[in-house]
Amino acid sequence: MLVIALICFAILIATFSLFNTAQEQQRLRTEQLLSVEAKSFADALTRHMNAHLNELSVLASEIEKNIPSTYSTWQALVLAHQGNDVHFQALFWAESDRTIRWHYPQNDSEKPEQFPFDVLGDGNAQLLRMDVESLHDWHIAHPIYTQNRNTPNYYLGGTLDIAEHISHLASDYLDTFQKLTLYAASDGHVVFGDIPPNEAATGQVGLTLTGASPEFIVTLWSTPDSEHFLSLPMLIYISGLVVTILVGIALYLIEINLMARKAEQATITRLQNEIAQRKDVENQLHFIANHDPLTYLPNRHALLNHIQHTINKTLSATRTLSLICIDIDNIKEINDLHGYRIHDDVLTTVAKRLQNLLPPQAYLARTSDEHFVMLRTDLSPLEAEVHAKQVRLTVEKECHAQGVTVLPSCAIGVAYRYDTSMPAHELLRHADTAAHRARQLVHHRVVVFQMAMRDHLQQKRDIEYTIRKAIQGNELMLHFQPQVDLKTQRIVGIEALVRWQDEGGTIISPDTIVRTAEDTGLMQQLGNWIINKALEHYAMLLTEGCAPPMLAINVSGHEFQDSFLADTILQAIERHQVPAERVQIELTEQVFIENLEQNQQTLHTLTEAGISLAIDDFGTGYSSLAYLKHFPVDTVKIDRSFIDQLPECKDDAVICQAVIGMADLLGLKVVAEGVEHQAQKDYLAQIGCRYIQGHLYYPAMSVDQLLTLLKQHIPYLRYSNS
Repeated sequence: MLVIALICFAILIATFSLFNTAQEQQRLRTEQLLSVEAKSFADALTRHMNAHLNELSVLASEIEKNIPSTYSTWQALVLAHQGNDVHFQALFWAESDRTIRWHYPQNDSEKPEQFPFDVLGDGNAQLLRMDVESLHDWHIAHPIYTQNRNTPNYYLGGTLDIAEHISHLASDYLDTFQKLTLYAASDGHVVFGDIPPNEAATGQVGLTLTGASPEFIVTLWSTPDSEHFLSLPMLIYISGLVVTILVGIALYLIEINLMARKAEQATITRLQNEIAQRKDVENQLHFIANHDPLTYLPNRHALLNHIQHTINKTLSATRTLSLICIDIDNIKEINDLHGYRIHDDVLTTVAKRLQNLLPPQAYLARTSDEHFVMLRTDLSPLEAEVHAKQVRLTVEKECHAQGVTVLPSCAIGVAYRYDTSMPAHELLRHADTAAHRARQLVHHRVVVFQMAMRDHLQQKRDIEYTIRKAIQGNELMLHFQPQVDLKTQRIVGIEALVRWQDEGGTIISPDTIVRTAEDTGLMQQLGNWIINKALEHYAMLLTEGCAPPMLAINVSGHEFQDSFLADTILQAIERHQVPAERVQIELTEQVFIENLEQNQQTLHTLTEAGISLAIDDFGTGYSSLAYLKHFPVDTVKIDRSFIDQLPECKDDAVICQAVIGMADLLGLKVVAEGVEHQAQKDYLAQIGCRYIQGHLYYPAMSVDQLLTLLKQHIPYLRYSNS
């Protein structure tokens, strides 16, 4: 904008300079023209005045021939002369002493008494003039000689209104925009017209009417209105203004255009930068969405896309696709023991080992915190299994991270794409299933997927779905199996067993329900339902007056992960108004292995409230004898696996004798589970087992069946309850 202003300012300066120059030149030309016109006007006025002087001279010559003696004679001569075109305002006759005798027309007010004439020589004649003060009533006199030429005898005079003559000539000679001013040559005062403005162009010339030197100065000037709008200076001025405006507008438009282009270019540049940044962000997001943030390996999503791409590319080929799923099964323990830094370093080390092990055409991804997956297209099934074993040896080498030595362990599942219609996600699911199966094994840690695994998994998922639906729909039911005292043949307790009958009428066993609930995370929900339902039914038996002395409820090790388990059980007992001394909690081995300190606190809280504890499936674990030392247990239950082959199996017989003998020494009660034959009962009674539970006496039954049974044993029960 500043440049535009400077350019326009320069144009205006040039315009004003040209305007002033042109105006000055026009002024000079105008003054020259006015001077010429003033000279022409002065000449015309001189000619006009000379005509009057000549006329006066002619009249004087005629009068010299016949000097009038009376006014009438003089008047007749004057009237005879008035017929000419030249007219005087007045004529007069004066004596030699310049005293006016006669005046025509007679007008006393205009009749001067005496004239101070100056003599002007004109050859034989003499003209006299008066000092000029005004152009009005301008008097001229002509001497008349009767005797000699030295001294005039009379004077013939005339009065003229030169202003009127000048006005008449001006209308003929001058334009309407031109003005005339006459100055007296003697002192310069204005005798006709107006004083011209200082800025007006003027033309001057001397005017001599009756003498040898100029009597007047004729000044011709133009009025301001005469400065025509289309004069050259004005055209220059207007053109300069127009050019300035047009140039300013043009430059402004150019600048606006340039600014718009700059803004457009800046916008384009900014958009290009934004697009580039957006592409960078998209690339980063794409990388983040398809890669593991720790190892920078492709993630599960990228792996599935790559598998599908490989499937599409090798659709017509005979190459076999193999997936090797590596499950780092102790990575969570490493994290709990050493922290997340060591955890991350171990995973990074394992990832580098796997990358170094793979050929260029192989594909490695990390699909979860503990899973790595390899895709191989160059191996037969046997070669893939051999390669998986090599991978296991590589992974299970020592890792040194931040001064700590860690030994990772892994379970590996191998899956093949044996069906050309198998999609990518199903192949990956097969590898995950095989790895999960390998993790459950102790020795053989490389497992190849088989269809039986999928069927088993599908069956498990079906059971999971139906059990979840049964829990939410309150479709489960509790059965109760009585425990019998062999000495008195009385019912001394009942064990609550969960049952579920599917739509086909098949009864699902408690072991299947509990195992599925533990694997699917439903155990706490199921356990709470069993506790409340068992206490509800037992409270009803108490109300009916036929409740056995003890109610046994199984509690899974998964339920002990809830730190509020003791509160949940005690609140349920209080809510159903069941004496805590009548409740027994049956424990599995898992309770004594995981979260030992927390579980000890929970068990002590229960026993302090009066609840008794029993070890279920005693003898099937690794540390059963240690349980009896560290936990407040008062009952052990011999697992049915040791009862089934009694008394024929000597090993089972020895185990049963040892358990019963140890329990007697420790003051513990022993209950044998799964007694179905008389020989089993007789042998158990023989070696000192007092309490049994099994189909030989009573199978598991519904609460209604149990109520009917117990009412038949009311006398005995009342005795036992006392």
